[in-house]
Amino acid sequence: MKKLALVLGLALGLGFGAQANKYKMDEVKLSQTFENSQEVSFNEMFTSDLNVANATNLNLKADGAKTRGGYLLRSFFCGGIALHRYYMGTAKKHMWALYFCVPVAGGVAACVDFWGGVFDADFYKKYENNDKWFVWLD
Repeated sequence: MKKLALVLGLALGLGFGAQANKYKMDEVKLSQTFENSQEVSFNEMFTSDLNVANATNLNLKADGAKTRGGYLLRSFFCGGIALHRYYMGTAKKHMWALYFCVPVAGGVAACVDFWGGVFDADFYKKYENNDKWFVWLD
């Protein structure tokens, strides 16, 4: 009896669910909308002189210069493995090991590296070609 009630309830629910859809798609209007639309691509956004978000307004640096934004992104997302240090020019090959293998000190160093860069605009420049672990103590 329980199975019969369950099957009837399921059939009734599916029947009402099928009738609940009042929206119908008009193929002609849909195709007209696509025909009248303008093609937009990602490349046009950066090459258009009329667009606000072109490459000159984004302050992109093509010469490979180290930027504060690049430092902050790397120190926030990959600070635990010292990727921001390699970005700034640290030559020590074992810097990631200091961060990764010494969790408390590495975590504190990564946190100070990130927040120092957030609050001080020139903080990240201390890391350029500097091989010391605690750069901010200088």
